[in-house]
Amino acid sequence: MALGDIPPHFPFDLNVAFGYHYLLILLGAQLMRLGDIFAWTAMDLARALVFGPTIMLTYLWTRRMTRSHMAGIFGGLFMAFSSGVRWILLIFPPAFVAWISDRITLIGSGKISGENLSEALTNFWKIEGAGPIEFPFAFVNGLNSSNTMAHNGVGVLGLLILILVLMLYRRTQDFKSGAIIAVLLAASALVSEFGFLTLLPNLFFVILVYLLVQHARQIPRSAIMWILIVSAASVISLIQGGVLTVIAQDLVAGLMGGTREGYHTFGVIFAWPPTVISAHLGTLSLFNPAQLLVALLEMGPVLLVLPLLFIWGLKMTRLQRWWEAILAAGAATGFVVLFVQYAGSAGISANSRLLSNIIFPASLYAVPFVWIWARKRTETIKAGAAVLGLISIFGGLFIFGIELIAAQKPTLPFFIQELDVRISKQYWNQLEPASQVFDLLPHRAVTVFGRFSDSYETLYIPYPEWVELGIEPDPYELQAAGYDYVYFGAEEWDLWSEQNRTLFQDACVQIVDEVKGIRAPDDYRKDFRRLINISACK
Repeated sequence: MALGDIPPHFPFDLNVAFGYHYLLILLGAQLMRLGDIFAWTAMDLARALVFGPTIMLTYLWTRRMTRSHMAGIFGGLFMAFSSGVRWILLIFPPAFVAWISDRITLIGSGKISGENLSEALTNFWKIEGAGPIEFPFAFVNGLNSSNTMAHNGVGVLGLLILILVLMLYRRTQDFKSGAIIAVLLAASALVSEFGFLTLLPNLFFVILVYLLVQHARQIPRSAIMWILIVSAASVISLIQGGVLTVIAQDLVAGLMGGTREGYHTFGVIFAWPPTVISAHLGTLSLFNPAQLLVALLEMGPVLLVLPLLFIWGLKMTRLQRWWEAILAAGAATGFVVLFVQYAGSAGISANSRLLSNIIFPASLYAVPFVWIWARKRTETIKAGAAVLGLISIFGGLFIFGIELIAAQKPTLPFFIQELDVRISKQYWNQLEPASQVFDLLPHRAVTVFGRFSDSYETLYIPYPEWVELGIEPDPYELQAAGYDYVYFGAEEWDLWSEQNRTLFQDACVQIVDEVKGIRAPDDYRKDFRRLINISACK
């Protein structure tokens, strides 16, 4: 994307459109070019630039609602650190935790963090790229992570857009202001396509509630304006790129007898009994007592705010404050996802994102609602509210402490070593634009050089023909397959037979560059990175 491939294609197959919620990555790509910095640094900077304003705007919104500077500070802290409370399982008797564990099937990173839930709770979270101190599995979360852990491809950008609209929507009086809101909403489709797709249904839902409550027969003009705004945003979302654009293109191609060109597949299946799906703990049935308890802990005490949110939503509907009414309606209708499951190429763990319509607004309104509600209550109630708030942010604070330690020892992406950084600094975007680099670690070459590699069917499954090329690499076969360069290190060189090594010393092979060093800070074996040109091997 930093080279202008927007909308992006799949890095490992140029012919496939990569439908993704890539708005934060687009920001990172712009920072990468403007600052001439590495991709991994640009993404960290992009996340930070989004995180800061999100917390500040949460402070401003909370202070506006409560008229309290202190409440605003608490609101910002809650938005930064609140999360699920899986760690509460640690204070239960071991026999009870073992009983729960027998009824939980771990998935993803949870599955490799322990044989079962009981073991994983006392283990570290097994992920690539952890800092000097690993994260305890009990304090991370697969449904409601603290926003300080938003190190994925979207960060907290969706939340920032939500709050921006919240700060601006009451000034929507004419076409110009409405256009700004429409553009912001369309941008949210490049962050969370599911949340965006629910906007129009939730708007119609609150309009229906308004007509019933007010005994009215005519839709208010203010609501018509919002229908136009959301409709305009929907049109933009179909042409701006991202998941929705690729889906629309694939549908049109299918109707016209063509073939799909998008990377992701999508599907929805009916779920019974109702379930939530944690990215770590798997499918949690609400009809199973043990799984229900774990699901509630994963989502956290923020769920207790929902009754106040629904009351507020009804009030906003009566006052025709449609955006706040939509947020409350989204939380109410969001429970529909308990009865459906996403089935597609993103995997089962993607279902955890479907609860964002419930968790996002509840987290945003938690402090102002509780502050206003508890202000005139007894000291006991105030103390209870404070304890629940502390419980909600405890896990996030614990994890944040470990992140602070990691900040003093920055690490590279797990597939990048210092030698790769030295090569990338000199050769990123310097090879011929249409050239491809063969690497037994294709993620590495794509990142180091900024060039496509026709190698993988998905992010994790390689093409069989690419696998064949990599078993005994031959510069002549690689060039015939479309590769102009080969990039490798000492580990790859050691895997090749003497015959293959001889082939890479033919006259047609030109060494472009080579850097030498050690394999890792704690591994002093000699290592190197070598970039060779095989375009003449015909």
